[in-house]
Amino acid sequence: MAGQCIAVLWATENTLFHSYVAVVTTVALAILLCARRMSLAVKHNRPLWALLLASLAAKGVAFTLLLIDSTHHSEGTLVMVDPSFWFCVAGWFLIAAASFDAATPTVRWASLGDILTSILSVGLFYVLLRAAIEGPMAADSAVFLTRLFDALDGFVAAIVLLRFLGTRRADERRFFGVVAAFTVTDAIAAAVHNRLVVATDSYLPELLLTLPMVVVGMLLSRRKAIWLRGFRPSLLQRRLSRMVRPFALSLATCFVALATAHVDKTLAIRALVAALTLFAGRNALVVWYHLSAEDQMRVLRRRLQHAAVHDPLTGLLNRRGLFHILQREYDAARHPAGFSIAMIDVDHFKRFNDEYGHQAGDRCLVHVARSLTQIADAVPSCVVSRYGGEEFVLLFPGVTLESALLHVERARIEVALAPPSPLPPDTRITFSAGLVTVEGGRWPPIDELLRQADSAVYAAKAEGRDRSVGAALVTA
Repeated sequence: MAGQCIAVLWATENTLFHSYVAVVTTVALAILLCARRMSLAVKHNRPLWALLLASLAAKGVAFTLLLIDSTHHSEGTLVMVDPSFWFCVAGWFLIAAASFDAATPTVRWASLGDILTSILSVGLFYVLLRAAIEGPMAADSAVFLTRLFDALDGFVAAIVLLRFLGTRRADERRFFGVVAAFTVTDAIAAAVHNRLVVATDSYLPELLLTLPMVVVGMLLSRRKAIWLRGFRPSLLQRRLSRMVRPFALSLATCFVALATAHVDKTLAIRALVAALTLFAGRNALVVWYHLSAEDQMRVLRRRLQHAAVHDPLTGLLNRRGLFHILQREYDAARHPAGFSIAMIDVDHFKRFNDEYGHQAGDRCLVHVARSLTQIADAVPSCVVSRYGGEEFVLLFPGVTLESALLHVERARIEVALAPPSPLPPDTRITFSAGLVTVEGGRWPPIDELLRQADSAVYAAKAEGRDRSVGAALVTA
């Protein structure tokens, strides 16, 4: 930039040529720094750095064409179509970088729709640009073109800023911080430069062409810069950023299409249809993705709810599920005939584990659980659960003590007669059961009911195990 200052201040016949040489040199240095940064970036961020590199290269081509033109027109031309085309391409690469997101396959396809929309927008912009240069309003093109480039540069800066403010990861925040500083500086510098070129014959505005490249070069040369280290966008900010960017891009494309209607009405109509189709297709894809994700979340929620109240080994209700059922029965209190509960404890289970191993112990518990489930299936509203360890609980809503004892005895005999394989045939599995039946209108607290059932289990064990002991709690 110092060389450009000397060339501009030392005004000669070739001042413009020397100024563009300095600009092209600065762009080349910025490209080298960007290529180096891309090689050091993490793999998933390299496409972003590649897009920035392509944007800088497009600007380099544009300034090179202006440099070549300055050798033939020492005063410079007001507008050149080919350089303007490459400036448009450079802006498109930055819009593509702001639209690119490789988070999930669906998001990548949505990003592709945004990139196609940006191609359409920049293409229409260039059509409008050519019409301003070569069409009937070419004489008044200076002010109009200045406003056109202001709109393009301002839109690019706005899109990049939106992506920057909605970026959560530090590595992406660094990239979009660099691009945001570059695009904002470039938009301001280009706007001031274009107006000063029209208003004055001085070469001093040419210094503004190098300023954005100097800014991006300084930022790229910093080795470990984390932008806004304490900034963490909220979920609402990230959602707004993702929503506003495609909407703004589609809206801008529609505006540019309407502006080209006076140039080519057929092209404008087709562009409007294409823009709306891309936006609708993108939204349909996103809605499909979210509906699919919602269905998956619903299935996962059901599985979690099932896992929260069921034992993974036996598939029975666990203690949480048992208390849920008990509380529901207590709240209903609709069993005037009585409410029976049986607590079952496998006899000598620790010794069984020590003798046959823990895997055999698990098979033993599964065997007991199956037998109890068969009994529960034969009794209406009966519920079986694993209370913990080798303990099980059976609920008999509306069943008297005598009937509950009969059902538990059937389960006890079935468990003892058929040991699970591959245990020896003479292996005998037994359990002790304690039953409690509530009779009357007022039921005791749940903890008291379980305590009484547990006491009945200890009574069965004290009488020699492998038996059932029952008791009735009569309430008013």
